[in-house]
Amino acid sequence: MGTPFISLLEPTRLDGYDATKPHTAQPPHIPQTFLDAMEVREAVFVGEQNVPLPYEYDADDARSCHWVMYASVNRTTAPEERDPDTGEVTKPRKSETRSTPIGTLRIVPFPHPPHPPSGARYVGNVLQEEDGDVSSNKDGGGDNAATMPRARTMSSVDTERQASALPFGTDAPTTYHDGKEPYVKLGRVAVIPIFRGHHISSQLWRAAKAWLEEHPTFFDPSVTEMGMDQLKAGGAGDIPKWNGLVCCHSQEGVVKIYEKWGFKVDEGMGQWYEEGIPHVGMFQRLNVKHTNPGV
Repeated sequence: MGTPFISLLEPTRLDGYDATKPHTAQPPHIPQTFLDAMEVREAVFVGEQNVPLPYEYDADDARSCHWVMYASVNRTTAPEERDPDTGEVTKPRKSETRSTPIGTLRIVPFPHPPHPPSGARYVGNVLQEEDGDVSSNKDGGGDNAATMPRARTMSSVDTERQASALPFGTDAPTTYHDGKEPYVKLGRVAVIPIFRGHHISSQLWRAAKAWLEEHPTFFDPSVTEMGMDQLKAGGAGDIPKWNGLVCCHSQEGVVKIYEKWGFKVDEGMGQWYEEGIPHVGMFQRLNVKHTNPGV
């Protein structure tokens, strides 16, 4: 493996991306760095963890920053051939070196949907509700209690809150989040299996963390462009501003990795399931100016 390097893709339009198709079948205008990120995510989340392909890409991808690590990998394109009688090489082995994506992560800006309820289950980022209605067996076999998962309908507030550049409404307070403060979310951390054990994810997080600390206002809404009315701000103190708070929804199996990075488990968020995988919430506050540390 050659010397790894990291590329950053800032928020970009991904119009036309087809979530039902793999990264190799996307329109030519989709940025290559994003396709490389999806190559890693498909290998890990879809290939290893059996997440359905249509659920891997989501609406947050276009508004997120993506970091992708590459390594120069040499692979054989044609094997060496030898004369069966003399053993002499008749055709030398052919190979090529490619900058291969080996790891990725993304940072999603605020706003975010409400914190997941403890015990909740999500499929394709949609909260599933348990329907405890009793259905009657009209064929005379008696009554059967049916518990069927169903998708919760997104309200107009949910939709606006998730899609807008601004945070709308308040959230339930947790151990490390007051329910109001804007935060960014770390997610889609993935490393190709054969490259694990080389601290790839840690290097990606260090790069993202350094960038966030150097660009603390990158995700803040512009008063000049949007105006105070659209910001729903009565004064300067009401303008949404990121003060270094980072959240991640961690699979339970990798909590210790995030703890090494400085994240703390938010006990107030409980546990929930995404695509059948148990998750917990974690927070960390980065060293940016004008923070009021609470984590």
